[in-house]
Amino acid sequence: MKAIRKPGITSGLIVITLIVATLCGCGAGKKTSYRLIIEPQDGYQSVYDFISGAKKSVDMTMYQLSDPKAQDALKAAAKKGVKVRVLLDSDPEGGGGKTVNQAAYDDLKAGGVEVRWAWSGTLWHQKSVIRDGDAAAVMTCNLYAPYYPIVRDYAVITDNAATASGMGATFNKDWNRTDSPPSKGVVPEASELIWSPGAQPGLVDLIDSARPGTTIYAEDEQLDSQPIEQALIEAAKRGVTVNLTMTYSSDYVSGFNNLAAGGVHVRLYQPTAPIYIHAKAISVNDDTVYVGSSNFTSAMTNQNRNVGIITTDPEVVRGVTETMAADFAGATPYTPGQ
Repeated sequence: MKAIRKPGITSGLIVITLIVATLCGCGAGKKTSYRLIIEPQDGYQSVYDFISGAKKSVDMTMYQLSDPKAQDALKAAAKKGVKVRVLLDSDPEGGGGKTVNQAAYDDLKAGGVEVRWAWSGTLWHQKSVIRDGDAAAVMTCNLYAPYYPIVRDYAVITDNAATASGMGATFNKDWNRTDSPPSKGVVPEASELIWSPGAQPGLVDLIDSARPGTTIYAEDEQLDSQPIEQALIEAAKRGVTVNLTMTYSSDYVSGFNNLAAGGVHVRLYQPTAPIYIHAKAISVNDDTVYVGSSNFTSAMTNQNRNVGIITTDPEVVRGVTETMAADFAGATPYTPGQ
């Protein structure tokens, strides 16, 4: 099953920088930092700076890449001796592929960056950067500048060593097996990682963890996963307020109808609205969030390459939840049959 074709999108950013005293499983007392970036409020300078700060290596996996500043940062890193590797989607059936990414591929290669095409049999929909093997940016957004002004997206930059380790190990597998489908992603203890293929059960478990009397907020671009839809409906039945925000597409009317009939509050933006919901995020219990590249579809969760994190970091939770609540309040309630 192929993912529904949509233009890949990125957006502007609010940067909330925080240093949180959390114990990482790789060393007692190690403080882990998190930086939440909310698009489109803030621009992408924090991402460019993250790349530019590399001393040894940069490994990027990107579904859509067309951003001269990001490309310049990658080339500048390579010129100063940093090992820079970029893996780009090449599948002809999605919104990425060589048609979208060829110009960036050529530019990076000419600039001394090691660049490869991912296996073309499925979407390499992941959007991430690993720096020096010990820090990572996990994003819902592509680095695709034409869409920056209009899209709701999130990125989390963290020095959680287990997260960076798992992403690095998986990147190496993908980099060295570009003639093969995506294999199971590496999930070290304390990494917070959730990979596709294989994300659907983890997302269902997250929704199932919502307690009666609490509110689930969710944002997404695509919708057709029956297990995820059913989990949202079952949450509503047990007394959870379930609020889903998306941009309207006739492709997802069946899902909208199913969710609304099951007690989920569905609110939508029209495609012509100033904001386009491209984010893929879930907040439960006001203390845990998913942020990642996997939409709520069978292909995205079971077939395509995607990565996200499920984190309890307080500031990431607060920023994502408050943004989704505001987006939900500004959208139009969906009426079945409209």
